[in-house]
Amino acid sequence: MNETNDTAATRRGVMKGIGGLAALSMSGATIAEAEDVLNDSVPSDPHTLDTYRSIVDAIVPRTPQLESELGPEHVPGGLDVELEKFLVWDFNHFQEIRAEMVTEKGLLDGPSDAEMPLEMFESVLDLTNLGGLFGPDSPLDAVLNLADLDLLDLDLGLDDDALEEALTFGPVERYDISFADDVASSSGPAAFELLVETANETTHQVVQNYPYAPAFTLVFDIVAAEFIARGENEDAIKRDRSKFPAGGTFVQLSPEDRLRCLWTIVDGGAIDRLDDLLSPLVPDVGILKYVVMAVNGLHGFGYYTEWSGLGETKTNNPTERSLSTPAGEVQSRQQSGYPGPADGYAANWRHAVDGGFADPDVEELNLPSNLEGDDVIEGIGGGT
Repeated sequence: MNETNDTAATRRGVMKGIGGLAALSMSGATIAEAEDVLNDSVPSDPHTLDTYRSIVDAIVPRTPQLESELGPEHVPGGLDVELEKFLVWDFNHFQEIRAEMVTEKGLLDGPSDAEMPLEMFESVLDLTNLGGLFGPDSPLDAVLNLADLDLLDLDLGLDDDALEEALTFGPVERYDISFADDVASSSGPAAFELLVETANETTHQVVQNYPYAPAFTLVFDIVAAEFIARGENEDAIKRDRSKFPAGGTFVQLSPEDRLRCLWTIVDGGAIDRLDDLLSPLVPDVGILKYVVMAVNGLHGFGYYTEWSGLGETKTNNPTERSLSTPAGEVQSRQQSGYPGPADGYAANWRHAVDGGFADPDVEELNLPSNLEGDDVIEGIGGGT
């Protein structure tokens, strides 16, 4: 990454450790204790990282045109503060699967309402020897093999050749996720073994929570291929993938089309059309709508918080966090002009709207005589 100004350099690490905060914001998802401390790198395969980098770049791009008007602190974008690491960490840590809630196929006539089949969480997408004598003919053929489907089963109303031509997972040759231990004899949080192989690199991890991050990026490639096959992209496809070389179909879209493509998951019927094709890749296809909303918004919360100044205390309990960067040098405060906690500063809220709003007369508020609510904890707060 090339840094061209000191301000951008001080912003590095804004998102390291923010996964816990954002995950708490995701529709009540369970958060297990983080297995790895967020340091300078987040263990991940290149396809996963580059896919999320392309999303971050689309949502929070660099804005050098603002330097002359607003100052250098407004130039760096999401990639300068490595927001993609937050997304990977967050999606790999927001759901815990308990071994006792998983049943192996054949042990019962069928899983109870409280149990989930083992095959729901295990998946192998094999792209080795692509086009060879013993390999799948294409990435689409590999996905169909995984889903045990024929292309005609999908009934997408598309030119089959267009979908096949559009789909690529970049350098990915094998994606394999399985339980790390025998769930039949285990209890408590299940561990998962994740293997992603590319032509030049192998990423092997054993993780405590279900590793959704790499699975989501494969889904984004499939959805992007359908998006292109339907002709919904408004800009030309860049097949060289020079900016995100390890990405697949999704990164070939322009930044604007990447966001349009993601929104088809939420409001474009993509999940309904592709349900059978995507189901072997993610335990619950329906979760993808929430993921897209998270991708579009949650990392922004971190971008404008004080996390860049919390140093090694980022992942501590809230009461144990402290600023290790001088208050005036914290990125969010530089960019917003906020001086930090100060008596009476909250009164200056009108800046958000030109002209502000007029405060109502006290007599018009009709407030109860006792303003102490249920959220007041005895001995905490209430004074300045």
